[in-house]
Amino acid sequence: MMTGTNDQDPLRTQLEAELDSSAWLQKFKAINRLLHSLKAEIDDIQACELRWDTSCNGLTIHCSSIELSQQLQLKHDKILSIANYADCITLVQPDSSKVVLKP
Repeated sequence: MMTGTNDQDPLRTQLEAELDSSAWLQKFKAINRLLHSLKAEIDDIQACELRWDTSCNGLTIHCSSIELSQQLQLKHDKILSIANYADCITLVQPDSSKVVLKP
């Protein structure tokens, strides 16, 4: 005999529906898709650490070398087209200044 599980199904369904429709979750899903798309479509980015800053809706790409950063700068149009959801995109290079791809 199962007890309690059927009583919780309507509540669980309602909570899952509310979560699925939440603006926060939709934004999180959009950011997740954006990061996965960047890594899937731009090989050089796979060697980088990607960080999303929710306070400014911006993406920071931490490059392990200046050479890698330069390769990504050459692909800035593709990065901008994929990461169009970001309000700003910054490349961070070791021991060098930041490069802003999108102010």
